[in-house]
Amino acid sequence: MFIDSSSSNSSDASNVRPGSEQQEENSAPMMAVFGGMFALMLVFLLVVNVVSQAAIRERLKESTEEGTYRIEREDGSSGYSIIVFPESIRIVETAEGVDRGSICDVGSAYRDYAERVYRQQGDQLLFFITEGSVPTMAEARNCLRSMWPSQTISIGWVITDNEFLKSVMLDEIPEYIKEHADRTL
Repeated sequence: MFIDSSSSNSSDASNVRPGSEQQEENSAPMMAVFGGMFALMLVFLLVVNVVSQAAIRERLKESTEEGTYRIEREDGSSGYSIIVFPESIRIVETAEGVDRGSICDVGSAYRDYAERVYRQQGDQLLFFITEGSVPTMAEARNCLRSMWPSQTISIGWVITDNEFLKSVMLDEIPEYIKEHADRTL
């Protein structure tokens, strides 16, 4: 018993072929439209990416210049960094140091800096207090009180103990902080 399958397959193949060719013809324009839209979206995303990268680079450049000494607050004002050591304070922006006992002297770098910072409404000094430097910070705070006795002055502070100093990579910080860290650690 032998069944001739070629005749039944050929009739099935002839029935399928025109339908699949017609289906391919119908989907070709859809694929072209989809491919074109996909290409346009890729070009659009490329342009957006290039423009946003340029904007990000510009913002990072601005923030690295100002971010080393100024911290922006959400209300639009700023905090200006001062590092307080046991025997002196260091103004980060100008890299000037003022010894304890002469912080509030007329014409000192600290007084001049404080006058400049507090001229802008809402700005304040931000003290980074190392171990053993609370009396020095109190002298700087009291100086602000004597400069503006009838005005409310805002300050901020961060306590930076030896553990904090150890966690900072010492090759990335200024020499005056390294010296303090070496003396106290």
